[in-house]
Amino acid sequence: MKLFGMTLLLAGLLGACTPSAGVLEPGKSALPQVLAQMGQPSMVWAGENGALLMEFAHTPPGHENFMARIGADGVLISLQQVLTEENAALIKEGMSRDQVRQTLGRPARVDAATSGRSGEQWHWPLDGARPPVWQLDVQFGASGTVMDVHRSRTQPGTRS
Repeated sequence: MKLFGMTLLLAGLLGACTPSAGVLEPGKSALPQVLAQMGQPSMVWAGENGALLMEFAHTPPGHENFMARIGADGVLISLQQVLTEENAALIKEGMSRDQVRQTLGRPARVDAATSGRSGEQWHWPLDGARPPVWQLDVQFGASGTVMDVHRSRTQPGTRS
């Protein structure tokens, strides 16, 4: 009986550490259910007609970032894991920081620009390896728009 109780407690704690988006249903789940399941959003943007875009970032240390679209009625429209190769391919020169963040979620790491440029560089892990082997690097200029996008191998001992 004691072992069963400990197993149940451990399962509950693990569930709290890694939110499962699977129990949320678009068109049915209300905002309080989304928050109870996913936790507090790391960023919220106001959308059209009272809708919200909510970011639930798990980087670092994880490899997932979720975006929830909530309608003006407070009901979940969609919930997607956005840190994907498909979304990485959408990042283009000229995009703003907000556009990039709304596409991929919070970066795992932000560094000062390289090669004597002004601005900054954002990094996201692109694979599920621990530690990640590949990352997406997005260089922003001083104006806050994307100047360069590329993939690179992570350096041993760095966190992305």
